[in-house]
Amino acid sequence: MDLFVVRNEEEFDRIQPQWDALIGTLSPAPLPLTHSWLRAWWNAFSDNLKMEFRCLYKNNVLVGVAPLVRSRERFRGIPVTMLKLAANGHSPYSSVVIDTSLKPSEVEEALVALTYVASNEIALFFKIGANDNLERFLMDRSRNGHARVGEKPSIRTPVVEIDQSWEDFYRSRPRSLKKSLNNKLNRLKKAGDFSIGCEKLVHVDQPLIDDLVAVSAHSWKSAVKNDLRSNLKSRRFLLNLVEAFGTTGALNAWVARSGGKPVAFELHLVHDEVVYPIRADYDQSFKALSPGSVLEYYALRSLFEQGGYKQYYTCADDYWYLSNWTTNYRELCSVEVFGNSAKVRALYWLEYSLIPLIKRVIRTGKKKHGFDKAVTGR
Repeated sequence: MDLFVVRNEEEFDRIQPQWDALIGTLSPAPLPLTHSWLRAWWNAFSDNLKMEFRCLYKNNVLVGVAPLVRSRERFRGIPVTMLKLAANGHSPYSSVVIDTSLKPSEVEEALVALTYVASNEIALFFKIGANDNLERFLMDRSRNGHARVGEKPSIRTPVVEIDQSWEDFYRSRPRSLKKSLNNKLNRLKKAGDFSIGCEKLVHVDQPLIDDLVAVSAHSWKSAVKNDLRSNLKSRRFLLNLVEAFGTTGALNAWVARSGGKPVAFELHLVHDEVVYPIRADYDQSFKALSPGSVLEYYALRSLFEQGGYKQYYTCADDYWYLSNWTTNYRELCSVEVFGNSAKVRALYWLEYSLIPLIKRVIRTGKKKHGFDKAVTGR
């Protein structure tokens, strides 16, 4: 097999048909690994990054891909070269993809080539599936180059399977959820002119884009500069997604309006019968009406009633309110692989030996101090 590294947008665009053909062999095809998603992501977040999208060919056919990027960063204050999957907080998950028709020995060879880490590098495989083939391969310390690896939890994403009628699904939900929603729906009725609808995002110039930005600017995210008005990269990513997916009809926004004014939205991107709510914001001044919760209820009910969808992948962590909708989860983790240089070896020892030891000592000291206070009464 032959390895080719894509280092710029032009090269990436040239192999789009091959890339998406390989991604399409998976079921469901993973949205965050499609050419369109990665192109939109790169154009929004590539500042200070170097593209290294690894492509593996067998007999001139693409059989493996790893969308990696390189950057110079500080790890525990020390400058290092980082090799990372092209993913961040906007990405539902990430991974590498290998043709399922390959023999086990070929899969092994592919994983070695696609995940190789140089001596002076630290690699971060961010938001990969816990206990999947990639995670098991990376965490196998018996392999060459894997002596210094560590795993950290990422998120536990609730997933709603759309495999029954809405009536049956909703009937199976906890009584507390239905009672809470009834109260919220009644509050909205009393609030007056309140409407909820689904609107297509087709092009970047439509007024709906400004509505979404305005809602986000009045959300809690504005306090941390992560709203669509303050965070230019996030807004750029949204516009890139509209340009990439808008004409396909795959992108839509569920919007709640009060007196015609948008007060909450949930942005959906549909790919291979999976619905990804990739962003949701609500105006803080309407918090008492819980517009986000009601909006999600309407959107989810519509997905069940319309048909044609298999899954609602929440793109979120295990928030308490989502646990009312499902007991199915996808566990994600992040794996760090450290190279063999003296500096990188020292950073591995710091991260996975010294710092955990210090934390254990501190926790033990706090417990002992609490015990002493309980005994002495002071």
